[in-house]
Amino acid sequence: MQVQRLFVQHQQVVLYYVLTIVPDLADAQDIVQETFLTITRKAETYTLGTNFPAWACTTARYQALQFQRTRARAAARLDDDVLEMLYSEDASPPDNLEPRTEALKNCLDRLTPKALELIRLRYHLGQLPEDIATTVGWTPNSVRVALTRARQILRVCVERTLHTA
Repeated sequence: MQVQRLFVQHQQVVLYYVLTIVPDLADAQDIVQETFLTITRKAETYTLGTNFPAWACTTARYQALQFQRTRARAAARLDDDVLEMLYSEDASPPDNLEPRTEALKNCLDRLTPKALELIRLRYHLGQLPEDIATTVGWTPNSVRVALTRARQILRVCVERTLHTA
């Protein structure tokens, strides 16, 4: 029961961590739910007083890998070896996820409506540039260029927001 309370207390950190692996919010929430179930089953393996967020995020990483193997579309899927390189065994959530997430939300609000639509189609709905091009009536290359510009604008905005806070 203590592990479940700790999970609820740190659930937002786990969700932010999973979103660094799986950008779709609905998929990330499903992974967090699976993580909760796994942690509940393996509660006896956790040592009270140790770093719970790191333990929970490591479990979430394995759940995300499982998700990638079984449910993610092949086109949007990272290879397992790439994920393993990105998220080492001692991975723990960065301390600055929450401020970065808030900054990103604010910066998304500053995008032009068209750029926001492209970001939503690509990262929220998981569409590939070719699919987006069909939806918006552009060429795939135009979509790629516009997404690159939108990501650059977001990157600069987030960094500026974090440095002025």
